Amino acid sequence: MLRDIDLKLLEIFCCVYEKRSLTKATQCLHTSQSTLSFHIKNLEKRIGQKLFYRKGKALVPTTVADRLYDYARELMDFKLRLVEDLSRLSGRRGGVIRLGASSIPGNHILPELIGKFVESFGGDVSVELEIGDSASVYEGITSGRLDLGVVGYLPSRKGVEFRKLFEDRIWPVANPELEDRVYTLEDLKNLPLVIREEGSGTRSTLEEVLQQHVISLKDMNIIAVMGSNTAIVKFLRRVKAISFLSSYVLKGDDFLVKLRISGLSPIARSFYLIRDPSRPVSNAVEELIEFLITKSGYPSDL
Repeated sequence: MLRDIDLKLLEIFCCVYEKRSLTKATQCLHTSQSTLSFHIKNLEKRIGQKLFYRKGKALVPTTVADRLYDYARELMDFKLRLVEDLSRLSGRRGGVIRLGASSIPGNHILPELIGKFVESFGGDVSVELEIGDSASVYEGITSGRLDLGVVGYLPSRKGVEFRKLFEDRIWPVANPELEDRVYTLEDLKNLPLVIREEGSGTRSTLEEVLQQHVISLKDMNIIAVMGSNTAIVKFLRRVKAISFLSSYVLKGDDFLVKLRISGLSPIARSFYLIRDPSRPVSNAVEELIEFLITKSGYPSDL
């Protein structure tokens, strides 16, 4: 009969559960894959149930693992609050901040800001920046895997608090061979189009704008779907096609041209800071929130 569980085993389990990979878990736990495998097997033996099974290269959690994670995450959060409270009483500041971001803020905005934050913090703080699409960051917030998120699109507003941080413009761009004319919205349907994957904030924003013009992506001549903006830029250097890219991606690019499309203005969108209001945050997270708000154009409470 199970009577006790080592908190260290639960910490390892949470990381493996969140990463869905022993290889990726080694990066945040700073230990070997064989050691993690040993600890997960030990935990499974103590519980008497299988926690993961393999599907390709990914680890898929069982129903027991899903249930265990809910409790284990609560314990890890409680441990974090305890350690930080004791540190504060002893005059020390710091902790680990798990920050998720979609590709534009994650690659073009946040790295420099995080550097300034860590430099000015005056304590022992570590920021783990996870970059994915807006949908995966939202899931990370609602599941408790991430403390904060910065995204360009909100798949849902349920379960999160959000506020605007930064503004952006999405431009229709193309290989220079397509710069010779002003296009109409009808022309847009026939031009070879490269877009981001489903779940991307850029793609979701584009879909909303096109719907306002009674155009669906199903009407478009999509020739490629890419998982990153960098991949799209490289693709357009080789192929006579168009795409829609953030102004942050286009900074410093001297190859792509902005298309002139009659009836379609540059697409405005915002990047949002999101968090789960029901989940307590550490002092370090609170300070990062205030720091990002100060650096944004929208100072107010989250």
